[in-house]
Amino acid sequence: MKNHLFEMPKLFIVGITFSIMFLGMYHHIIYAEEVPVKEFSITVEEMTITLLEDPKKEVTVWAYALKGEKPSVPGPVIRVNKGDLVKVHFTNTHHLPHTMHFHGVHPFNMDGNGQRTMGREQLQMPGESYTYEWVAEDPGYYLYHCHFDTANHIDHGMYGLFIVEDPTWPQVDQEFVTYWDEWDTNEDGHYDTHTINSRSAPDYSPIKTNVGDRVRIILANIGFEFHTPHLHGHKWKEVNAGNPRIPGWDNPNGVLSIGPAEIKVVEFDTNHAGTWLFHCHVVPHVADDRKYPRGMLTLLQVKSEKNVASRQSIIQQEADAERPSLPSNPQVASTPDYLNREFPSGLADRGYEVYTKHCRACHGALAKGEYGPALRQTPILQDTDKFWDTVLKGRGNMPAWENRLSSQQIADVQAYLQTLKPPPPP
Repeated sequence: MKNHLFEMPKLFIVGITFSIMFLGMYHHIIYAEEVPVKEFSITVEEMTITLLEDPKKEVTVWAYALKGEKPSVPGPVIRVNKGDLVKVHFTNTHHLPHTMHFHGVHPFNMDGNGQRTMGREQLQMPGESYTYEWVAEDPGYYLYHCHFDTANHIDHGMYGLFIVEDPTWPQVDQEFVTYWDEWDTNEDGHYDTHTINSRSAPDYSPIKTNVGDRVRIILANIGFEFHTPHLHGHKWKEVNAGNPRIPGWDNPNGVLSIGPAEIKVVEFDTNHAGTWLFHCHVVPHVADDRKYPRGMLTLLQVKSEKNVASRQSIIQQEADAERPSLPSNPQVASTPDYLNREFPSGLADRGYEVYTKHCRACHGALAKGEYGPALRQTPILQDTDKFWDTVLKGRGNMPAWENRLSSQQIADVQAYLQTLKPPPPP
């Protein structure tokens, strides 16, 4: 009897133990099912990128690379949802120490602050790996960057964006991330080149949208200077970077300021078709080397809807059919001139005057290039058909000159460009 009484507590304890183990396993299973896991594998690669083609401006960077993708500056966008368990597996494949420091809320030992005395996980030496892991609880847009020898490593392109989305955020048709930065390409201690997404005008990458789109642009200043992004032709609204549901602030002037490491978010509707400038309004930042535009400038290209364009085309065709034919003017460059190849002979002296008045502002003195390309180097000059087609109909950002210059003026400009004969003495 005593033995049975002695064994009962043991059975009770064993039962309680198994119950606790079962509940723990059950909780683990439920937790694993309820918390999605987002994993990212990141490495570092040293490479050279081109900020500007002419004049050539290149920099050496230590670029973050997402597994399966090419290394890039800016680095890859790491995008998760609120409540996700985030795991960033970082392997330092470079010859220098590096980290990944994420702005926002995370455990202290996941801070990547670059101080080895605070723990091995705060700095990864060459060849070392570490997994940054935390639950993304706070929605918003956050920078990440290397936090070892911080100024030097950020200047070498070690940065990107970490986005924690909330499913209740308002939906947009397109979202664009822009990074505003400055570079010391000469390594003389002075910043000489300003970029948006590592591109300097006129070698920009346009933002392309359609009429009626709801657009969200993230403005991230990863440099050490203040910048003032300005968008032409549209009235944007600044929204809360942590919760776009909060009513935004109207910004009809289309200019706002972003300090170093600051992120601002704007939204707007693309109501106006056309090509619009988008640039920093600290004017020297769009005039590197005292040339304009060179630096922090790109374009917003808003394309008309196809059905709108087709309706306009039909209306134009009907109007042309009803319009009486007009006598041709031999002094006006026209499509028949081009098709029939009736090219008048040009004079370089007169062409210099026409070029100075109409072309120099874009293509520079002696056609060496300015806002537009260097015409003295273009093979189009050697092909009369292509030259006239380009001038009459336009090309890229160049407008059509069909109804602005006479045939003789165009021929004179061609003669001047082919010889680049200096102007006659006064």
